Amino acid sequence: MALSSKVLFLAMDAGNQSLIREWAGDGTLPNIRSLLARGLVGKTMSLDGLYEGATWPSFYTGLNPAQHGFHSLKQLKPGTYEFCRRYPGDFIRREPFWNYLSAAGLRIAILDIPLSGISKGLNGIQMVEWGSHDGVYGFRTWPPRLKLEVLTRFGRHPLRISCDSYGRTARDFYSFKNKLIKGVQRKAELTIHYLKKGNWSFFAQVFSESHCVGHQCWHLHDPRHPNHDPEIADYTGDAIRDVYKAIDGAIGKILEHATSDTIIFFLASHSIAHNIGGNFLLSEILERLNLAKKGRNGIAAKKTQSPVKNIYAFFGRGWQKIPTTIKTPLKPAVLFLHNLIMHRVRSEDFLLLPPSISNIDLKNSKCFPLLNGNPVSGIRINLSGREPNGLIKPGAELNGFCDEITKDLLSIVDWETAQPVVKSVKKTCKLYHGEYIDHLPDLLIEWNDEILLGSLGISDGKGSRLRMVSEKIGVVEGANTYCRTGEHRPEGLLIAVGPGIKAGRIERTVSILDFAPTFSDIFGVKIPYVDGNPISEILEMLKYKR
Repeated sequence: MALSSKVLFLAMDAGNQSLIREWAGDGTLPNIRSLLARGLVGKTMSLDGLYEGATWPSFYTGLNPAQHGFHSLKQLKPGTYEFCRRYPGDFIRREPFWNYLSAAGLRIAILDIPLSGISKGLNGIQMVEWGSHDGVYGFRTWPPRLKLEVLTRFGRHPLRISCDSYGRTARDFYSFKNKLIKGVQRKAELTIHYLKKGNWSFFAQVFSESHCVGHQCWHLHDPRHPNHDPEIADYTGDAIRDVYKAIDGAIGKILEHATSDTIIFFLASHSIAHNIGGNFLLSEILERLNLAKKGRNGIAAKKTQSPVKNIYAFFGRGWQKIPTTIKTPLKPAVLFLHNLIMHRVRSEDFLLLPPSISNIDLKNSKCFPLLNGNPVSGIRINLSGREPNGLIKPGAELNGFCDEITKDLLSIVDWETAQPVVKSVKKTCKLYHGEYIDHLPDLLIEWNDEILLGSLGISDGKGSRLRMVSEKIGVVEGANTYCRTGEHRPEGLLIAVGPGIKAGRIERTVSILDFAPTFSDIFGVKIPYVDGNPISEILEMLKYKR
């Protein structure tokens, strides 16, 4: 039996739940403040160790990463030493919850839910990547004719290239912030237009502008950040605050068009805070521990070491060294070249793997890094019987290997503070179970959150150099060249508001896995298998209302 006939789902992709609460409390975010006062509020938690890439796929399938296998856009192909691009809508074999709602005859609108593919035949509309942080497919719609309608009426999102590609001057950051705010405003117009057009049962819109601004502008917000420059921050303003404020305003306008019988869900999916981690030094650490070996041919994949990759890498290294007076007039041409290269990258499937992976002789290493984000690194063990040239045998040898590498990693300390640089080392198989477990890293290396990391690409690169030491590795040091100053955390925020839902707090942490079964249960539709559990506090209130 359906508990409600309408649900409106609005989300801030990678919105920092602490900042949302703080700014709602001081009146900066009045619409979210109203939701917090009227709604049932709870903390949420994403996937331990795999939250950077797996959050949204697990949100819409209700399955843990070992059941869908996705954790990064570039993953190792099990049974090989080859990396391949993973397109989530094609790779993930599990159905998103909205497909089940659609099959039950419900009218569905899914707009910009990250890392999802097009659900062909959906009873309603879908937009993928009109304004998303992760550019996988480019803008697509269902039905296909909807794309032209959207572009004709609303145009493209003002932020037309990857947020990592923008310049790093004060003017660049100011322009970047304004493009995001304009994108939020246009997305609100788009959302309201389609919300009013259909009698929707489930309508979803995700604001990913919070994701982009968190990655690129954390140092403008946080005075503790090594790259914080008061003069630049005065010029740009707090970009994160301004974008959050724009999203709050957009939410307020959208809610004006929600009918009184609608259940409203607000989600800050997973957080962003200051950048941390020695992920960029992990391959050297493994080499010093005699676990990974460098090789001239790296992974021996010619397309990875293609001329396109070399050109891209050359410009990436050289651009930050060019004086601003020279860069400014060159920027239009460089952005054009960047877009051209990325078009080739996608069309010909060049992977652009970082040297930390591409320079490793995977076949003859006992273990090697996998792409998994900065706060939590991934390690693949060259396992006998799984990898073609497996060097570590399952059973006692594997267990001893894991114990030894854990001990060695936990013994590494920061040169300046003597703090451990690694907070924990976890076995993925102890956290998750499923048929796609071999698509995931074997070990998850969580870096110390208290050691803040700057970027060489920002201002003078202050705090970008990390120096670590242990008895086994000696001294390992290097500079972080990645442009982002903010990185992900697993915590999030949930608010539910609507008829039958009383204001209050959920006295536990809700898993990101719990949303798919909650939405399906609200409409009386069963999903064949999920790892998450329906959010009982919400469902019980809705049942009581009936």
